[in-house]
Amino acid sequence: MLAGLDEIDWSAYWGAYGPCTEAPDILRAMADQDPQTADEGRVEFYSSIWHQGTVYPVTVVAVPFLVELATTPGVRDRDMLLVTLGELTDPEQSNGDDQPAVREAIAARSSTLVPQLADPDPEIRAAAAYTVARCGPQHLRTLHGRWAVESDSAVRAVLLLGIAHHEGAACAELLCTAATTEAHPLPAAAALAYAKAGLPLPAEAVVPVAASFSAKEWRSPWAGGDPLRETLSRLDGVSAEALAGTMLADGGSSTGRVRLAKALQSRFRAKRSAPAALMPYLRELLADRTETVVAAAVDAAVHAGPAAAAVADELARIAGDGLAAVPQPHGDPFSKRTTGGLAAYPEPANTALSVLVRLGDRRWRDPALAAWEAGHWLSADALLDEYVPEFDPVALDGVRRRISRLLAAQVPGNPIIDAVMSVVGWGPAAAPAVPELIAALPVATAAAPLALAATGAATPEVVAALRQAGDTRAGHALWRLTGDPGPLVAAAARMLDHSTPCVLDYELKLVADLGPAAVSLVPRLRPALTGTAEHTMPEQLAAALVVWRATGDPAAVLPTVEAALRVGDPSARWHARQAARLAADLAPAAADLIPLLRAALDAEQALVDTARALWRHGVDPAELVAPLLTAAADPHGGSAAVALLVEMGATAAVPGLTELAERDERVVCAGTWTDTVWADERLRGQLRAAVSALS
Repeated sequence: MLAGLDEIDWSAYWGAYGPCTEAPDILRAMADQDPQTADEGRVEFYSSIWHQGTVYPVTVVAVPFLVELATTPGVRDRDMLLVTLGELTDPEQSNGDDQPAVREAIAARSSTLVPQLADPDPEIRAAAAYTVARCGPQHLRTLHGRWAVESDSAVRAVLLLGIAHHEGAACAELLCTAATTEAHPLPAAAALAYAKAGLPLPAEAVVPVAASFSAKEWRSPWAGGDPLRETLSRLDGVSAEALAGTMLADGGSSTGRVRLAKALQSRFRAKRSAPAALMPYLRELLADRTETVVAAAVDAAVHAGPAAAAVADELARIAGDGLAAVPQPHGDPFSKRTTGGLAAYPEPANTALSVLVRLGDRRWRDPALAAWEAGHWLSADALLDEYVPEFDPVALDGVRRRISRLLAAQVPGNPIIDAVMSVVGWGPAAAPAVPELIAALPVATAAAPLALAATGAATPEVVAALRQAGDTRAGHALWRLTGDPGPLVAAAARMLDHSTPCVLDYELKLVADLGPAAVSLVPRLRPALTGTAEHTMPEQLAAALVVWRATGDPAAVLPTVEAALRVGDPSARWHARQAARLAADLAPAAADLIPLLRAALDAEQALVDTARALWRHGVDPAELVAPLLTAAADPHGGSAAVALLVEMGATAAVPGLTELAERDERVVCAGTWTDTVWADERLRGQLRAAVSALS
């Protein structure tokens, strides 16, 4: 077995960490009879040869050996290896420049996989059915032949999905028969096949499908996880509502209702219309008497976005219920936590409270204050600076006590920063908290100056405390409060005198806000403007920004901007974003940069800033509409692109913006897990406002 393994120059083939010289050892470990060694080999395979879904040149070379391992009796966990081969052919599971070559290499050896369809082990047969189907339609007749003789329902479910993968609507009659006459999990598999094919569930199939999904949990390689979640996220709206409603009407087990709540979450994340349409079912799950069901329903509410306001009463009740699980404090609850973190508020109340904060529902306050008094941490703590609640003097008093007690107990890190940041959005109304913010300065060195500046309180105590802090963050806050640039200039000078001219770019961007008032720093910064792209490029660009705003001399900074725009390494192209921002600032004095800016439009990270620079240098907005619409549809969110299209008055963008605003599929689907739906809803509102403004 594994003949020829040592005849390959593995150093010539890259894996996740460079030349994959470890590949022979990994493959031999996977073939080992010792369970621990084989397990470790698979773990290494998923790390070095197929890393988090990405394939590499070494993956292509490893395919023949992986096929041999998956088809050799006696090798441990062959079913897992067969599924891995199938996933390697699936663009939804596998990615990278070499993915087509990997798929071709596996498909070329698929005849070796076909005999596994008759293996005595049903798990081997099921895994083989998945992988053979994924290798291409040339094996469709074989799949039908196995369907005719296979008796194991779990294997039949995989075969059914493989047939439907290639035949789609053409096998609707087969799917309906399987959904209405076959045993579990065939009805569930048929529903997943309907959903993948974009077909509605037949009315007669809804009840048996609901019963199948409510039965014992079923897993399938075709689903990439929970089949119910994928089915519900892909079905048309009418079928999704019918399935969810039937599962609830039938009662079912608590585990089935938990799976339904998780499936609702998936649909909320996939479809904009889903939260409002399915909210009655979420409300029923929130009222369930089983704690695990309620917890799953609250998790789903996080992903319902603003539509969760319809179940705010239920969420407020659940958030308040957490208080019963919080021990009443005896003395100071922080006294035993002076060297560690805080205990989390009980779930699901903690999550419910965070949804109330996102909704701006005032009922967040009382459970939050009680939890803080008891010395607990809330997942909502980090949200209060972004989802700023309506100002409430009682809440402000609670935050002040929170800061004081955290400082007294010397609780380290984020809890104090979160508490300080929670008052920033309240602005001058938070001025009573100034004593606590001053006390927090030594710990929250970035957050406390920001919060003090937001209060607008330029009292002698505040000025003295910020002067004593003496760093650039405090200096910037002083400048905002008093208009005096001196402390910030002095802090920056000390920083530059004790470091190279290229220091933290964030600090220099604070200095750039001073404009001509920072001119005394220019001699210290000029050595950074080498006109050569170096590893310190972000700091070089920040130094160039200070020099430009201080002097107004484009000649001093143009070589540095040009060097950043010329960087060809894709891993470093994000420097072009800062360079493009500075180029826009330089307009119209940097027209020679236009060819480089045009070339930088293909740098995804820099597209919007590059487009703004081109527009400010006189490029017709109509020429920039197409790339900006692409940026507006970015899975991480394209609000900056939408704002620029409005700023430019790009009326030609209206059809594209309208399509993005009104389509049912989510635009924002990447980023922080709990934020994507909320970000998508904000983007949708911005898109609609943009269409209105441009129309």
